[in-house]
Amino acid sequence: MEILRDPTTVHLPRPTVLTIGSFDGIHRGHQHLIGRVVARAREIGAASALVTLHPHPKLVLRPNSNLQYLSTIEERLDLLAPLGLDYAVVFPFSLETSQIRARDFVQLLLDHLRMKEIFCGADFALGYKREGNVAFLRALGSEKGFQVTVVAPQQFDGEIMSSSRIRQLIAEGDLDDATRFLGRYPSVRGRVVKGDQRGRQLGFPTANLAIAEHRLIPADGIYAVRVRIGDRWYGGAANIGIRPTFDSGHRLVEVYVLDFDGDLYDQVIEAQFIQRLREERKFDNIDALIEQMKRDVEETRRVLATIRPEEF
Repeated sequence: MEILRDPTTVHLPRPTVLTIGSFDGIHRGHQHLIGRVVARAREIGAASALVTLHPHPKLVLRPNSNLQYLSTIEERLDLLAPLGLDYAVVFPFSLETSQIRARDFVQLLLDHLRMKEIFCGADFALGYKREGNVAFLRALGSEKGFQVTVVAPQQFDGEIMSSSRIRQLIAEGDLDDATRFLGRYPSVRGRVVKGDQRGRQLGFPTANLAIAEHRLIPADGIYAVRVRIGDRWYGGAANIGIRPTFDSGHRLVEVYVLDFDGDLYDQVIEAQFIQRLREERKFDNIDALIEQMKRDVEETRRVLATIRPEEF
């Protein structure tokens, strides 16, 4: 998959079948749509492409929005890589680009990406004030020579899969349903930064993760996690919250990596959240906290032992 950072600077060598959207999280509904695009492109001898808008239009048009990403743009591109696309196109979204009229936006897709067919949902729209809806695109397609294919929304257990619904589940700590909708464990990446080394003093040295702005993290609590360090996966226990026993006051993501002895500072690691073990709570004294941390690690090992070998 080739990554293109600005569609206005490229001229693809062959026609494309493409889809457009934010695609935050690349959940199972997105994967179904992308699969349709890839299959259709191969059927007609075209290239397959996905255009992802970044930053998210809600954050650009409503800067005070509380929207949080399921995936950073780099995480999103990594998730797209194995899905068979020929091109992933990052479209820089701004107040200026939000003013592009639908006809002009389509012309950009025709001129630079050689769009032959566009796949979208029934409620899809592009261009200024979302004027380029499906009816508009079909009429313009008859004029310009491209096809519009509408894909029905995908359901799981009777519920339509959407990024907004998955955000809600993760924010509430509902990992089971979030995992089913995503088709993988919810995760975060972050660079390991120096903290107050409180965990080391307690006998459980933790990696303190600096999380990207607007990146969603699960509800406060203790979690059994998988941790990717370089190309290798480890077990781990993660704490999300304010560490009320120490009255730290600010929200942290800390990961204790099982059976690991090494320097993680300044490395980017990924934590996949397997199961929420308990809520975060305040302890009367340090000894009570340490005893609970020991129990958390034991429970983490038990949970991780149930994961299939190919997942770990």
